[in-house]
Amino acid sequence: MKYRYALVLLLGLTACTNPAKEAPAGTYYDLKTYIEKQISELQKQKPTVVKRAGFGEEEEQQTTKDIDWSRELDLFLQADINKQAYQTSYQKSRPDSLTYEYTLKSTERLPVRFLRIELDSVTHQPRRIKATLRTKNSLYESERNVWLETEKGRIKQYHIDGFQQLAWLDAKPFSVEGNIK
Repeated sequence: MKYRYALVLLLGLTACTNPAKEAPAGTYYDLKTYIEKQISELQKQKPTVVKRAGFGEEEEQQTTKDIDWSRELDLFLQADINKQAYQTSYQKSRPDSLTYEYTLKSTERLPVRFLRIELDSVTHQPRRIKATLRTKNSLYESERNVWLETEKGRIKQYHIDGFQQLAWLDAKPFSVEGNIK
């Protein structure tokens, strides 16, 4: 009897969970899977990266192998729009057979405003990804423009720039650029 009650309780709790669902296959390009694969490969390979970062007036450059790739490429994961709740939120465009463009409809309020994925003509893997993410509320506003380029299916360069602004302060520009050797 105890076990039956525990089983019913467990089934009831799992039925109440609502995991984030991805959009049906083919709705949007599967950016998440691609970026997760790149993160996994970069974590294994530990390549040398020449990284430049700036915030406001300050800027620094370093050469390192010690990078948390999940954190470094997080904005590219955030640019993934392949979620079921988003499936009607974007205008799709195919300027050519190797390019996907998604623009947020004017009636929608989602963080990813624009996403462009250009595929390599030989490998059909992304060769360039570009996205604009924007967050705005009564206390805070930010915009992040991200892009990356690949060579032979591997990320070779990535760039993030934008600004952050609290309602009562001036906007602070920031940028991060990495060149993978």
